[in-house]
Amino acid sequence: MRQTHAVGRNASAIKYDILTALLVLAAQDPSPKGRLAGRLALLVTARFNWARGTFASGTREIARMWGVTERTAKRELAAMRSLGWISVHRPAARGRVTEHRIDIDAVLDGARPYWAAIGPDFVARMVGDADARSAGETNVVPFAPGASASPPRSEDGSLWSSVSRDLWARDSALHAAWFATLTEAERTPTSLTLLAPSRFAASYVETHFAGRLLAAISARDPGITHVRVAAAAEGRG
Repeated sequence: MRQTHAVGRNASAIKYDILTALLVLAAQDPSPKGRLAGRLALLVTARFNWARGTFASGTREIARMWGVTERTAKRELAAMRSLGWISVHRPAARGRVTEHRIDIDAVLDGARPYWAAIGPDFVARMVGDADARSAGETNVVPFAPGASASPPRSEDGSLWSSVSRDLWARDSALHAAWFATLTEAERTPTSLTLLAPSRFAASYVETHFAGRLLAAISARDPGITHVRVAAAAEGRG
């Protein structure tokens, strides 16, 4: 899916992406999850050991950083554990505070509804586009250069190639983020199967854009009443 182990030549970019995900969640989610994201971002910035994937801070220190009581700090940490964002890696003992591990994938998934607000390049990195990840040495991974500026090609004559153009015309940024890499796998009189580059991308598109896809496809072929998005690795099964 995506690389979330912040070591190696892309470590700085990965760290920024993780913090960006937490901060956009903090900025945009009005629920308690947004508040928790902001507080976890502070812990990550101040106390996170990127090599170990853990932070070790006492409740009193955490309460001081957050500007809350120790009781509130304990409650907030428990809420983060219930979300699956953190877990106890090493319990407190005499002379040693509790060490928590952060589940980076869980944190990123928590911010997933707001990825698009950051931009298509961020979405591409989170989806784990292999070509994008290997495209360069810089901290910013290019996202399908020109994808949002140029319409998709349609030389193959497939139904999807025409629908893809329609979707691009309506929202080029959204198309670049989620639809540009889809390909047509199978078509029947009533259904269309599309392939996505990863299982995560397939699941996300089906969950969030199935209605939009079906509407666009039906506009081209009213007989199509069902659209399926599968991972390329799954083939046509």
